[in-house]
Amino acid sequence: MTIWLIGGTSESRTIAQRLTQQGLPWLVTVVSPTAARLYAGLPGPIQSGALSPADIQSLIQQHSIRAIVDASHPFATEISKQAMATRLPYLRFERQVTPLEPPAESVPDLDTLLQPHYLENRRVLLTLGIKALHQFQPWQPRAHLWARILPTAKTQAIQAGFAPEQLICDRTPTDALAEQTLWQKLNVDTVITKASGVPGGVPIKLAAAKALGVRLLVIARPKLPYPQQTHNLERVLEFCQHTLHPATKSR
Repeated sequence: MTIWLIGGTSESRTIAQRLTQQGLPWLVTVVSPTAARLYAGLPGPIQSGALSPADIQSLIQQHSIRAIVDASHPFATEISKQAMATRLPYLRFERQVTPLEPPAESVPDLDTLLQPHYLENRRVLLTLGIKALHQFQPWQPRAHLWARILPTAKTQAIQAGFAPEQLICDRTPTDALAEQTLWQKLNVDTVITKASGVPGGVPIKLAAAKALGVRLLVIARPKLPYPQQTHNLERVLEFCQHTLHPATKSR
């Protein structure tokens, strides 16, 4: 019997490490080969690529999956929905949401954000990833837009309507000072991000926003009807232990 770990986040690697230490068998699935490198040096099987419902059923049968720990990105909702639909014991793990304070503001979803009072005539830095950029194409004549993306996504960003000079092809800075330097260079008045739970993501941006007086708009995490959810790693281990070995009592 095996735990299916839905991965792709730094927390999922930590979970894989802890499961290994406890002698609990696991398999991790990720979307990309880049994400698969998170688990280098760990003994569990790694499967890379998008999964269809048929793929999931095959995975469950082939590896005798007994339970699911979903530590995927909070905005990767499709795989979470498919995993819950299996009816197997399921636990959602998410890093806690960073409390927001001015000048940060929570926005419920991207559709709400695409309104004039958020974007009209603004100087905006988008840190949303590549998938959302095409939705900002109608705003190109009405706002000054930049997007920070991974270098590998440059062609896709250009196809989404962004000129090369509008693209910052780099990873997120790891400290507030580096973030401030970029924002000052672009002279932005608005930065848009997600409540993704990336370590240091929103806290670093919030610190920069406070220092510069820049408006920080944070798209809230999608709300799904998770049967169980936790931000506690010990709870994850307990769930896995009890699912694979029901007679074992926690100490």
